[in-house]
Amino acid sequence: MLRFEIKARDAAGRIGKLEVNGKKLETPAIMPVVNPKQLIVEPKDLKKMGFDIIITNSYIIYKDEELRDRALEVGIHKFLDYDGIIEVDSGSFQLMRYGGIEVTNREIIEFQHKIGVDIGTFLDIPTIPDAPREKAEEDLRITLERAKEAEEIKQIAMNATVQGSTFLDLRTYAAEKLSEMNFEIHPIGAVVPLMESYRYKDLVDVVVASKIGLRPDRPVHLFGAGHPMIFALAVAMGIDLFDSASYALYAKDGRYLTPEGTKHLDDIEYFPCSCPVCSKYTPQELREMEKEERAKLLALHNLWVIREELNRVKQAIKEGTLWELVDERSRSHPKLFAAYKRLLEYKDYLEENEPISKSSAFFKVSEEILRTPVVLRAKERAERVKQKFSQTVEHPIFGEIPKYLALTFPFAQSEAEEDFTIPKPSKKDAKLYIKAVAEYQFGENASKAFEDAFVELSRKTGMPRQIKAKGKHLATFRAEDGLLTLGIEGAKRLHQILPYPKMRVVVNADAEPFARKGKSVFAKFVIDADENIRPYDEVLIVNEKDELLATGQTILNGKELRIFKQGVAVKVRRGVES
Repeated sequence: MLRFEIKARDAAGRIGKLEVNGKKLETPAIMPVVNPKQLIVEPKDLKKMGFDIIITNSYIIYKDEELRDRALEVGIHKFLDYDGIIEVDSGSFQLMRYGGIEVTNREIIEFQHKIGVDIGTFLDIPTIPDAPREKAEEDLRITLERAKEAEEIKQIAMNATVQGSTFLDLRTYAAEKLSEMNFEIHPIGAVVPLMESYRYKDLVDVVVASKIGLRPDRPVHLFGAGHPMIFALAVAMGIDLFDSASYALYAKDGRYLTPEGTKHLDDIEYFPCSCPVCSKYTPQELREMEKEERAKLLALHNLWVIREELNRVKQAIKEGTLWELVDERSRSHPKLFAAYKRLLEYKDYLEENEPISKSSAFFKVSEEILRTPVVLRAKERAERVKQKFSQTVEHPIFGEIPKYLALTFPFAQSEAEEDFTIPKPSKKDAKLYIKAVAEYQFGENASKAFEDAFVELSRKTGMPRQIKAKGKHLATFRAEDGLLTLGIEGAKRLHQILPYPKMRVVVNADAEPFARKGKSVFAKFVIDADENIRPYDEVLIVNEKDELLATGQTILNGKELRIFKQGVAVKVRRGVES
């Protein structure tokens, strides 16, 4: 019904591939809200701009006899003249705003089926922030009852919205209960009031409490979030989908979006943007237009800014610089900066999702960024390695570190005000570098696998390259991050040294022959994994008897490896022929 897999990641953010009814979408993505009664931008024009998903309100259509009859006659896609993915809300927002609506849960779900939406939403009960706990508990009880009803009758991919007001334990409880049910996407609801009042710290608490309880293999949608200034922070928290009518609502009010905030057209002398609208018109020319034409052009600009910022976020994920972008964007507003600092307090949640290595160097751009998992993990592991390799050097960011980790991410791949002189290995001590990296990368006693290793140094750079023993290839020292890519012999040695289930991904019998031949392992064949595996770790692939089948790199962490059933779990580098 709906497929979702992870393609790249940074912080707790991820680039994913979502597929529903044969239509594909790359996440993170935003779905512009389309009001069928007030089309400021035509849905087909949204598709041309690159918006492959939109959201409309099934309750608004249902309550208008003319709209309802038309949607039932031709279906939602022809009704809106849009061939991308169409998601619908159920009227929950109207329920929160106005206190009541005239439709039952079953009626709105069945209506969504009849008009052929791609992703539906059952009628949950949103509870505003700071409501009495008794009210939040009762609303959540009704929401979970309606979720069960929806699960029984749904015939389409469907949202199951996490509620619970600002009670974090209720958010986690709701997330856990909904994760047990047969749903495809989990929005986090009733957060618009938090964003409208700039309570971004509370938003962080609500999102992380929800994420902790949710299955990691389902996309998470932040209902009502659409301002570009929040995208980087929200994606770093683990949000995959956004929706908002802000592009249109702001345009009607003469407001102009930027990644740093909102400006009023009356206050702008020069456009800080080169989108098709800002390239063609001056602020004065827009001010002199008729209100309707001006609103449409401002809406188009707002959409371009939204699209551009999401692309910037995705590029940061690919480069491994999402934390730097969050750090930069958070300084656009004091409340956003406070939210950034609050997010950094969730150390365990963030570390679990943080990649083990990145393609870009770590930049010390602030004191706050020193509290990100990249730094905290590196310091913790370096301290452990220091117990066996006591010779140290002083690093301007990480302090005293083992000398033999000086070539390894993030120590060598970092920039600060002061330079770090990287000690180059000699032929005499090259093996110590490899052993220290093995302890750092694979854990305690992993260095024993390289006791008799011979390390080839690059003639050009003097850096370690190939690691061999008795004529067999153990591993390659990667130039880009100073970590080890295992060869079969190195994997065999680690397999003998590291106790089960350390660094293991266990696959079923169906996957065994493919893994042995060096074919990638798909998530649906994984039956267990070491919970301490982190994204982009080098892992050992074994069968249920703990026989080594292959070695490769995983994009998923240990928890995800156990839960995901779609997409590639491990990119196998080398297989062990039986």
